[in-house]
Amino acid sequence: MFRHILVPLDGTSAAEQALPVAAELARRAGARVTLLHVLEAQPPEAVHGQRHLTSPLEAERYLRQQAQAAFPSGLQVSWHVHGPGMSDVGAGLTFHVGELDADLVVMCSHGRVRLRHRLSGNLAQQVVAGQSAAVLLVAAPRGHAPAFPFRRILVALDGRAEHEAGLRHAAELALLCGDATLLLLTVVPTRTSLSDGQAASAVYLPSATSEVLELRRRQATEYLQRLAGGLSSRGVAVETRVVRGDPSRRIPAVAKHDRADLVVLATHGRAGTEAFWSGSVGAKVLRRVRTSVLLVPAPPPGETAPPDSKSP
Repeated sequence: MFRHILVPLDGTSAAEQALPVAAELARRAGARVTLLHVLEAQPPEAVHGQRHLTSPLEAERYLRQQAQAAFPSGLQVSWHVHGPGMSDVGAGLTFHVGELDADLVVMCSHGRVRLRHRLSGNLAQQVVAGQSAAVLLVAAPRGHAPAFPFRRILVALDGRAEHEAGLRHAAELALLCGDATLLLLTVVPTRTSLSDGQAASAVYLPSATSEVLELRRRQATEYLQRLAGGLSSRGVAVETRVVRGDPSRRIPAVAKHDRADLVVLATHGRAGTEAFWSGSVGAKVLRRVRTSVLLVPAPPPGETAPPDSKSP
């Protein structure tokens, strides 16, 4: 699955924190790696207090140095500088994902130019919306190296087939990491955490609403157990969990309580970057979770996983 890993770099030490994860993942998967820098049309002089890469020659020299320093011999590593400058770095990154046929983008969650865009998920979501590659946002706590290999991988599911797209990636990562465990999680709402329209009905039909939600809880339990059976047959260690409440709050809470070092979310991005992230569960989870996150392109609603995918 992970054949070509793309690592965007902007010249800062923060962005470089994704390199050890990309290197070890490439070694375990036998994947090739491309380091990428997209030149900006009006680049700032500094990013996070460090000099920004502004010329093709400077950027190419920097990427070459990182390839030699961060990756052991034997790995296939190349680099690419995009010029002339672009006003939309996210569009440049998305273009190169397709042009270079990358299937995974690895970048530090605090190390890309325009930090406010990273925090709102714009760069990552633009790539995922292109339906061509997953994005691994590596969390690098201050003063600590990013966690890898992963040991506990939380996969958020809601019962919809298109959101099972992340399962294949999660299972592959679990096997590559050796003894990692998958935690399959579904959050069933309570009457107080229902959406506005459903909440209004719950006020007038409390007993019926409670019965429906209990039915959803039982169905979710059976659903996760079915998926777990398929994963176990492939040699993946797996646990299941059904909890109640608001998904955007319960997913980060479970991740923290269970010490998950990766959260996997499948997402669409059909409505455009800002519109999608402004109100989605995925965006809220991304803002609240303190661990690495893998965003996986989900097929349109009603469709199953891509043709080359295998059921878990």
